[in-house]
Amino acid sequence: MNRDDWLALAQAELQEPVVGVLTAPPPTRAGAAGSTQPSSTEAARIAALHEYGLLDTPADDELSAVVRAAAVVAGVPHATLNLIDENRQCQLTTVGFEGADSARSDSMCALHFQDGDVVHVPDASKDPRYITNPWVDGRLARVRFYASAPLVTPTGYALGSLCVFDTAPGRLSGQQLAVLEDLAGVLVALFERRRQARREAEQHQQAVEARQLAVLAMAESEARWELSEVVAETIDTGLVAVDADGQVSSLNRAMRQWQHSSGTGQPTFLAADGATALSAHELPWSRALREGSVQDAEVVLSTPGRSPRTLICSGRAMSRADGTALGAVVALNDVTAERDRERALARAHAETARARAAIEQAHAALEEHTRRVQALADASRALAAAHEPQELVCAVLRDLADADAAYLLRPRTFEGVDGLQAVATCGLDVEDVFYPSTASSLAGTCFASTTQVFVADVRTHPLASQRHVDASGVVSGVWQPVVLSGKQTVGVLGVFWRTPLPELPDHLLPVLQTLSGEVAHAVERADLLQRLAQAAERDALTGLANRRRWDEAIAGEVARAARSGAPLSVALLDLDHFKAYNDTHGHLGGDDLLREFAVVAAGCLREVDTLARWGGEEFVLALPGCTAEAAVAVADRIRAAVPHGQSCTVGIAQWQPGLRAEDVVARADEALYRGKQGGRDATVVHRAPSPDPT
Repeated sequence: MNRDDWLALAQAELQEPVVGVLTAPPPTRAGAAGSTQPSSTEAARIAALHEYGLLDTPADDELSAVVRAAAVVAGVPHATLNLIDENRQCQLTTVGFEGADSARSDSMCALHFQDGDVVHVPDASKDPRYITNPWVDGRLARVRFYASAPLVTPTGYALGSLCVFDTAPGRLSGQQLAVLEDLAGVLVALFERRRQARREAEQHQQAVEARQLAVLAMAESEARWELSEVVAETIDTGLVAVDADGQVSSLNRAMRQWQHSSGTGQPTFLAADGATALSAHELPWSRALREGSVQDAEVVLSTPGRSPRTLICSGRAMSRADGTALGAVVALNDVTAERDRERALARAHAETARARAAIEQAHAALEEHTRRVQALADASRALAAAHEPQELVCAVLRDLADADAAYLLRPRTFEGVDGLQAVATCGLDVEDVFYPSTASSLAGTCFASTTQVFVADVRTHPLASQRHVDASGVVSGVWQPVVLSGKQTVGVLGVFWRTPLPELPDHLLPVLQTLSGEVAHAVERADLLQRLAQAAERDALTGLANRRRWDEAIAGEVARAARSGAPLSVALLDLDHFKAYNDTHGHLGGDDLLREFAVVAAGCLREVDTLARWGGEEFVLALPGCTAEAAVAVADRIRAAVPHGQSCTVGIAQWQPGLRAEDVVARADEALYRGKQGGRDATVVHRAPSPDPT
């Protein structure tokens, strides 16, 4: 290169050289928690920590957001980003408490942050590693649940941990622990981005200083142009000089090395996309010669057998003092590493965005699930406390399913036909919802199979009731069987939508199962109450009213007769020779006779009459509105219907004003005694003594 070429070269704009970054070798992971690392490895770890420039500086919003996300994912009130220095634990940003520096010896994270594994401690007060730790025993806090994920750099150094904790014992799922570890990775990516930004600022300053040095060198070049060859051959910036015709006149050492191919073929310059080949007209030095200058043009050098190299090109055209064109000089900076880091950072940003979106989605799903569970719990409590839960369960089911209508069907006999009848409806403007067992229906299919039935379009289903569909306007429906614990089906819950529902939502299945279970419990409770009521008022053997129910009934009848003046008769019935029948046929035979007599006797009575078992083979009968003479006809009908060829004796007494209930029964008992004395199988009326004429 001659002196004129050097002067032209010195006038070209030089770009900064690539600044290499020396990194220590990856550290050897420590063994058990608390073991001491070699001093050189620990020193390298501390150096890596300080290189990020995080200590004693406020955390930015992105770091704080990740720590808050960790607390949400873990479902705990406390979280912190801990960095472990030589002698201290620095809490860079916290959630739920005021963070501060503390001694490294007091740190819970310092025991295991270099192990590289996520730590999960359900109750630190029961873990021998932490019992005496000041964060556990009350000196600094009373931590119980604790989990942390290590912050490990790409070169393998552990800087600290992302920690979540609570003052109550707890436990995280495998998915929550995995997300916690992912968030720790996001934090390290943010650390890398901060360090890269600082490095780029330093490199920019170095570039400015390099350009200033180039200006000084250019001032000295008049006297020492001989040094140009040495400078061009030693710098790490590529230099390309072309003559006035655009032909390459010189390449420096860096440029020659970059273009040296380890395989067959020639180097190719590509556009910034790394795929489009540049023509000779589009090369940076051709542009500089043609346009006068080129600034920060990005090209990709593809050399066979080597990785592509991204270059930033700047330069200008040169001319002699008389204005004659000399050529052009272009400087090329290798920014491959920077572009790789930018792409890695972009990927980290994308991962962060995806993680944030996943967290937000999980949080929204958790809130919705919590809302549904709470609503279902509230509904279960309300149903358990409701006196008449049938209407309430339909309203609750419609709301929880976001449906338009619902009903509850129970087995009933309607106009002499057995089937399923709606005992409660909500939002369904249809009267007399009844599905006879003699015809196929969707509700009947669900009831018989004890299996849930879902139909996306009931309008076209052959088993759907078109009358109900047309009247209610429903389109989609689901039928859920109501099954007792003994596998007995006692009803069907129906839920309906007036807009098409292609498939049953997943969250609706537990709602239907839970509410059908609540209805089953309500049915069991109602049946139990009915049985208890019957047991309290009915004779266990015959099913007739017992003495307790008789006492209530006769007291009411006497009071009614006293108010209205209507007649009231009482009869005592006793099966004749029952002991002999019992001895002959056994006690079971005697019980059968009593039950059959109760059935035939009740069949001879009106609905307003009250027949009760008085004791043993004796029965008592209240006949409101009947005189003693009318009561005789009723008693004779009963006597004629006694089964198995047996007979009975009846004593009758008519209530008189001023008599108590027990007085009337006593008079009937006197008449019964006279009938027994007179030979049995008779009806005897008690005759009140004639009033004293005096």
